[in-house]
Amino acid sequence: MNEVFNVGETILLDGEPLSLVTRAGVEAWIETGVKHSYRYDRVRDPLDGQMKYRCLYEKDGADVPFVLVNDPDSGDGRVVLFDRKPDAQPLGL
Repeated sequence: MNEVFNVGETILLDGEPLSLVTRAGVEAWIETGVKHSYRYDRVRDPLDGQMKYRCLYEKDGADVPFVLVNDPDSGDGRVVLFDRKPDAQPLGL
């Protein structure tokens, strides 16, 4: 498991910052043909203390990975956490 810290408003993965992406952002990548990959890591949910999975995207040409978050305009903007590791790409994308 990778070490994760939340320092102020910056989310870190192994000491390096993560960028944020929403479902709509990933859909836009797909629509415009942006090459990307995804993977999961495990983190402790700060709300219930349980270990959960989160989805990390790596976009070709970007220096930092992206973590999937809820849309802050229509939700809470928090990192999307899964109780179980999804079998397919998250959100049917």
